[in-house]
Amino acid sequence: MKTLLGKSKTLLIVLALGMFLAGMAHAGSIRDGKAVVTPAKEDRYTIDSFTFGKAELFGYISDLKETKKITGIVLKNGSSKDSKATDEQRHSIASIGNTLQLETFTQDGKELTPLAME
Repeated sequence: MKTLLGKSKTLLIVLALGMFLAGMAHAGSIRDGKAVVTPAKEDRYTIDSFTFGKAELFGYISDLKETKKITGIVLKNGSSKDSKATDEQRHSIASIGNTLQLETFTQDGKELTPLAME
């Protein structure tokens, strides 16, 4: 009986730790209620250590809107050549935001610039 109780406690602790770490992963990609997306190569996007195409990103952002109650999307536009967003990536983020009724922005440094459908 003691062995079963000990295993149950251990299992509960492991599950609680897993849920905490999963929550931390999502928290890293959401700032001030906005999902932060980084452009990747070949018109792909990185968020929460995952790399998505446009369709997969749409589904992921939609899930974040429902579960984490995000209000916007920020497309990070880093200064390095590899992380510079293309026109297609900016258009895709604006399109996803428009469809999901979320605010969209690009970020250069600390400054957020509204991103409109073109």
